[in-house]
Amino acid sequence: MAAFGPVSARGKNVLGGLLAEGRRGWCLLVRDEQTPGSGYADALLIGTGGVFALAFDDEVPEASIAEEIEAHAEELFANLPVGNHRNVFVPETIELVLVVAPHARVRLPGAFRVVSELDYQSLLKSEDRLDRGVAGRIARMVSARGRGYTLLSLDDPPARQPSDDVGLIDTERLLEDERAQAIEKPFPTWMTFLDPDQRALVAKNYNGPARIAGPAGTGKTVVALHRMARRARKTTGKLLFTTFVRNLPKCQEQAFVQMAPEALERTEFKNLHSWAREFLNLRGERSEMELRLADNAFNRAWSHVGSRGPLAKIEPDNRYWREEIDRLIKGRGIHDFDVYADLDRRGRHGSLDATARKAVWELFYEYETIRQRQGFLDANDLIAAALAELEENPPDERYDMVVVDEVQDMSLLGLRLVHALTGNAPNALLLVGDGQQKIYAGGWRLSDAGIPIVGRGEVLRVNYRNCAAVLALAASLEGRGSVDDLEVAVALSRSEAVLPGGTAETWSGSDEDVEGQVRIQLEKIAAKGIPLSATALLTLTNYEADRFRAALRRWQVPFRNLEDYVGIDEDMIKVGTVYRAKGLDFRAILHPFFSKSLPTEPLSDAARDRTELVVNQRFVAITRAREYVWLGIVKG
Repeated sequence: MAAFGPVSARGKNVLGGLLAEGRRGWCLLVRDEQTPGSGYADALLIGTGGVFALAFDDEVPEASIAEEIEAHAEELFANLPVGNHRNVFVPETIELVLVVAPHARVRLPGAFRVVSELDYQSLLKSEDRLDRGVAGRIARMVSARGRGYTLLSLDDPPARQPSDDVGLIDTERLLEDERAQAIEKPFPTWMTFLDPDQRALVAKNYNGPARIAGPAGTGKTVVALHRMARRARKTTGKLLFTTFVRNLPKCQEQAFVQMAPEALERTEFKNLHSWAREFLNLRGERSEMELRLADNAFNRAWSHVGSRGPLAKIEPDNRYWREEIDRLIKGRGIHDFDVYADLDRRGRHGSLDATARKAVWELFYEYETIRQRQGFLDANDLIAAALAELEENPPDERYDMVVVDEVQDMSLLGLRLVHALTGNAPNALLLVGDGQQKIYAGGWRLSDAGIPIVGRGEVLRVNYRNCAAVLALAASLEGRGSVDDLEVAVALSRSEAVLPGGTAETWSGSDEDVEGQVRIQLEKIAAKGIPLSATALLTLTNYEADRFRAALRRWQVPFRNLEDYVGIDEDMIKVGTVYRAKGLDFRAILHPFFSKSLPTEPLSDAARDRTELVVNQRFVAITRAREYVWLGIVKG
């Protein structure tokens, strides 16, 4: 066993046990005797479960030693090309493991996972992150770098070392395997491999708030989660992943726990309204939203002062004016008519004259009078209350990092709140979004929220989600919507595709036939080997979603409501509105689109606003598909 180098007897026992176990698909890189210093891992275990840097000791290494071990390991694995020579291994995914004596009482250190000499085999049972062939190739490339480690394959007896050509993988075959894995299990693939542009953003240092933009499917959220995991390893404070979408944070939490399980106790995954409610609860402040009461109050206000005035002549659908108040007045924290009178109504077509704006303000005032009389909070009030409390009584501890996903759907008030959680601290606030996927009214500049990002804005351009056929259909449907600070230089139609093939079907027919077409599509999807767990049916409205839920019940097809989906794999089709699908993706998407959702010509400014939002919503639905998409256009 002398070939194992300068490790303890316990280390030699563990390494010998790993070799004797002979678990296929795993390799060991063992530190050479001549490798000096204490800041190196004793061994590197590489296999389908990931990469582990092993240290054998009964004492927790000092923080400086742990940082050295981590830095040396990341340097050893830096810029390793994988498969198509575009993707590179992400060194920050290396997990530090401290192997101790049986029953040793070691306080869990932040940087290390602790296993004992008796249960080290648990490492071999880790959830799959790497393809077996890819793991072997990584091990050989690291060994070839000549940095003081010798390669031992667990597939071979200890006495025989693999030759350079043992198990070599054909590059084209590897590329095909990676593409297939990216379609079937995208996150386990992206958890370990990123392209060089993405990889650079994971480790990039920012001296203030930063923004990552790019078309759908370019890996913005994956990069954000990697940055968050890296930040967790470098700090000891709290972290927050938030968004406007209610169910998305829990889905991303499932991914993050695989990347940085040791940091989960100090990491929160909550939509912004949930965070605000809990924060106000802790401060003893009122914190419950009453959305139904808000709906009723607005409808009453409309009937009192709106339905027979100038606003009804401009746009009789009161939902348009509800959005005007929610997103452009209350969502911006405006309390003075003069401010609204001069407001650039960013994100909306046309301009309202003075008479119309006074009528909007009168409607707003009537709504607020009813709301205050009944004593409830609406969604904007909750965010405003949390922001006021935060500014008046700042917490003792700020968040070390806040990630805001789907930021284009945030209100300006929401942006001010997340900024207040971090201030302008380096690497603390990361905003992620795509203006093409904006599905709510209004718009803003980040400067309106006092968030400076000059020189800290990034754009991703390569689409890793959608197969070519899906991408082509989505690109043909893209709208023109944008949020000024997120408007990307590359629209989806001009992004670079990576995944070939795929299926994109369109159908046009009557309302009476659409349910039958959906059932046919379910059969086609099953025939392609795509499970229900990887399929979603997306609609624009809750009414439409309820209709197809009823159909699925008749067909005895199990389903999960998207608003209840938290990223756990289960043999059920997911059903819900596109609002609940933001930030998610599935192998197959069914999208029945009712053409009555689009206003008819000629279009008023208000109708143009509604049309753009509907077009964006349809675009978002189609871009959720990785491999298979069906767009059913229902006429009438």
